Amino acid sequence: MTTANNDIPILTVSATTERLADVRDFVRARLVGLGFTEIEEQGIVLAVDEACSNLIRHAFQNDASKTFTVAVTATDADVRVEIRDMSPAFDPCCAGLPDMAAYFRDRRAGGLGILIMTRVMDDIDYHPSGNGTPFNTLVLTKHRSAR
Repeated sequence: MTTANNDIPILTVSATTERLADVRDFVRARLVGLGFTEIEEQGIVLAVDEACSNLIRHAFQNDASKTFTVAVTATDADVRVEIRDMSPAFDPCCAGLPDMAAYFRDRRAGGLGILIMTRVMDDIDYHPSGNGTPFNTLVLTKHRSAR
């Protein structure tokens, strides 16, 4: 784990599914004490896991020589998880959501990562590389409700 200039902890991991447990632990540790319910915390961790899993499997094809970073920041209003990578650009917001009737009829497995992200997180923003940055950045945001 490294720290950004403004003291935001950043986890850098190799693009293998074996590192997903490290990502989950990193995110979970940063959610402690932020006022989320256990179910909300588990949902955020799951959404991040799905995003990273898709990145590892589809963009990087489990190539351990590739890396990506995860950072978690919290404000009074929300928690933001930023995932940065240098893979070919892919905006998950442009991907169609699965037809669930066909999904169950055909007894498919997998393919629900983007659906999970959209159901759990309040906002999903994608910024492809370019305009002076070599990184793609996926930002998953969960609003903190007043408790």
